[in-house]
Amino acid sequence: MVLLFLCLLRSVSGVAPLRIDGLVAAVLSPFDAAQQLNASVVAAQREYLRATGVNYVFVCGTTGESVSLTVKEREALLEAWLQTDAGVIAHVGAEAIEDAKALAAHAQARGAIAIGAMPPSYFKPATVEALAHTLAATCAAAPRLPCYYYHIPSMTGVEFAMMDLVSSVEALNVTNFAGVKYTGLDTSPGYKDAQRLVDYADGRYEVFGGREEMMLESLAIGIKGHVGSQFNFLGDLYNGVRTSFEHNGLTSVTAPALRALQLRGIAALEAQTAPSGVNAQKRFMRYAGVDVGDARLPYLPVTDDIDQHLSSSFSSFCEANADLYMCGGGGGGRRRQKKDVYDEIVYAQ
Repeated sequence: MVLLFLCLLRSVSGVAPLRIDGLVAAVLSPFDAAQQLNASVVAAQREYLRATGVNYVFVCGTTGESVSLTVKEREALLEAWLQTDAGVIAHVGAEAIEDAKALAAHAQARGAIAIGAMPPSYFKPATVEALAHTLAATCAAAPRLPCYYYHIPSMTGVEFAMMDLVSSVEALNVTNFAGVKYTGLDTSPGYKDAQRLVDYADGRYEVFGGREEMMLESLAIGIKGHVGSQFNFLGDLYNGVRTSFEHNGLTSVTAPALRALQLRGIAALEAQTAPSGVNAQKRFMRYAGVDVGDARLPYLPVTDDIDQHLSSSFSSFCEANADLYMCGGGGGGRRRQKKDVYDEIVYAQ
């Protein structure tokens, strides 16, 4: 009877998930030459995203160097994004629970549409129950917003199955818990766990795919919303994958073209391998026409040799992918009119 009462209470007072069917850019945090926050670049970032069909942003996540920014900087950057017309999800995870709660309350007060939170990664939650209590405390600081857990075990070392987390969160009656940003798709239990969560309780919770290079796999298990770093500059490519799947499905006829699209995204990722991490993505964003500066320490500054290597990789990729919006630009910020990639796919019937 108690469990039934809690379920009924949640159905009446719970906060609904966003139900995004599209791309959410894990946006890069812009810095100036002195490594200070340069929020004036946000307007140009938004214009670029709009041109490639990306209308949602995830602010101060891993790509946004979240824990390398102070709380005040994270609040200032969030406010800059909230001045645009993008749908803004605020990442509020922090090492100190009071910082996470403060960021969550700030996001709700300023008008974010949702919050997401990764767990502390130094003093890690030792059990799934400890993780659930940590998440519940963060969610409670923004009770009117959908609250998502950000599962990225490759960075946090917190590796619990998300279905176990859901059970623990439900036991705490966290009425605004809305789902999971599932970046750990490539680590066990990965897709098995994600699919169970997608189908759980008739889709009660929203699951965001967090590995854009695995978008087809995510789409195949019913994931509709995708959060990724590559959407900063390759939104048109990944919208092509998503929309082609929606329009034509994954069949023996359509599979070759869909796989070819996804392979183009993988090729772009492989072109960003030196240096690993955010700096390569930031350089690609610069070559595409929006200068967001270099990443903060502990990432080392980009040397001339590395810049030359990345510029060459960018040019080589664009020679083979000249239809992409990014490849009509370059370091001078020259851009061409966007053409939807999926419009060029012709399927034999």
